[in-house]
Amino acid sequence: MTLEEIEFELELAGLSREQQVKLLSFVKMNGFDAKTLDKKLQLMGYEAIFSIYDVEDDQK
Repeated sequence: MTLEEIEFELELAGLSREQQVKLLSFVKMNGFDAKTLDKKLQLMGYEAIFSIYDVEDDQK
């Protein structure tokens, strides 16, 4: 996923801009990892939203 796609998903999930920036910075430093991002979202009190992309990547 691109940073723009990740940002869009985070916005749709209802994260504040500050929370989005924090997670986007994490992705820039560590790369996209659906399971890790979902774990971070759940710790912030949000639903997991990136695992579906991880499943799609596994099927390619």
